[in-house]
Amino acid sequence: MTTNKPFNLSKLISVLLLATGAVLLTIVLYFTVQSVRELVYQNGIEKRYSFQAPEDRETVQVFHGVKVQTYRDGPEVLLELQEEERAKVKAPGAQTDEKSDMKAFKGIVQYKVMKEKETGEEWFIAALRLTPGVMEEGDQKFQTFRINENGVVKKSTFPSGENSKLETQWIRGLTEDKIGYHTSLPYQDHPVLTLISTAFAGLVALFVGLRLRKRESTKKYEAA
Repeated sequence: MTTNKPFNLSKLISVLLLATGAVLLTIVLYFTVQSVRELVYQNGIEKRYSFQAPEDRETVQVFHGVKVQTYRDGPEVLLELQEEERAKVKAPGAQTDEKSDMKAFKGIVQYKVMKEKETGEEWFIAALRLTPGVMEEGDQKFQTFRINENGVVKKSTFPSGENSKLETQWIRGLTEDKIGYHTSLPYQDHPVLTLISTAFAGLVALFVGLRLRKRESTKKYEAA
């Protein structure tokens, strides 16, 4: 006849605490590495390129012969290149008859001029957030139009998280939260404090878990 061993709650708690501590410290290590990569990448981008909005905020811009225009048509915001409709976004709010500048399309469409500092070459970027009503970063979808000094237009469409390094720069400003390429953590509020507090919680979990494990081992030794 066999007897069931009594359920050891202390041992279970110690295992859970050790696992929790290991997971938390792994998360801290991962985001620390990604944050360092993000800062290195951002520093490299800033050394090579400059990004700024056009000097005027008009909804119509002409860049090396290419006319770019944004306007509202009822519940939709439209982007035209050379009088041809290239993108359409359903947007909240009502249309007004008042003359407005690009501030009226904040969070939906933005213009940027990208310049390579060494060569002086410039590009005009028109970026759209195709999902203005979506709040979660992972559900966002974007579209960009890049126009070079020869008037050649290149279009790209991508969801958040699948943007390239330069596309990351082009869509910044379309959302309230600053978007990173490797991670957005460095641009959030108190990122260092977040990492430190998470690491502290992980260390506490490991410490308590090890103490419980040690106590259980002592009990077994004394019982023997």
